[in-house]
Amino acid sequence: MNQEEELLNLFKNVNAFIPIFQALADSERLLILLKLFYAGSNGKNVTELSEKTRLSRPAVSHHLKVLKAAGIINSRKDGTQVYYSLDAKDKIAKIESLVNLLLQHLKLIDANQNKPLDDAALERIVSKARDMIKSA
Repeated sequence: MNQEEELLNLFKNVNAFIPIFQALADSERLLILLKLFYAGSNGKNVTELSEKTRLSRPAVSHHLKVLKAAGIINSRKDGTQVYYSLDAKDKIAKIESLVNLLLQHLKLIDANQNKPLDDAALERIVSKARDMIKSA
C-alpha cells in the first residue's frame, strides 16, 4: 500500500472513532465508565451511578445517553429499572487496532522521509477521504 492509500485508510479509521473520543473526553463520563467497569456484567442503574457522586440523576442520565450513543455501553431493562453495563471488549480491540494502524503509518512516514507529502497533497487526500465517508 502506498503512502496515499495508507493515509486514506488511516483517516477513515480515525474518523470512525470520533464519537468514542468525544464521549471519553469528559471526566464525569470517565467516572461513570469506571463504576460500570467494576459493576461487571450486571451493570448499574441511574440511581446507583448517581449515589456518592456530585452528579444528579438527570446529569447521570445525560452522560449515559452520550456513552450509549457512542456505543461504549449497553442497557437492559429489568422491570421498571434500566441497567447499564460496559461494552468494552470489542471497543478495546478496535482501539488497539487503531493504535496499530497509527504505528504502521508512522513507520511508513519514517520510510518515506525523502519524499514527504506536502500540505496540498495532505489536503487533497483528506478531502478525498471525507468524500468517501460521506458517500458510504
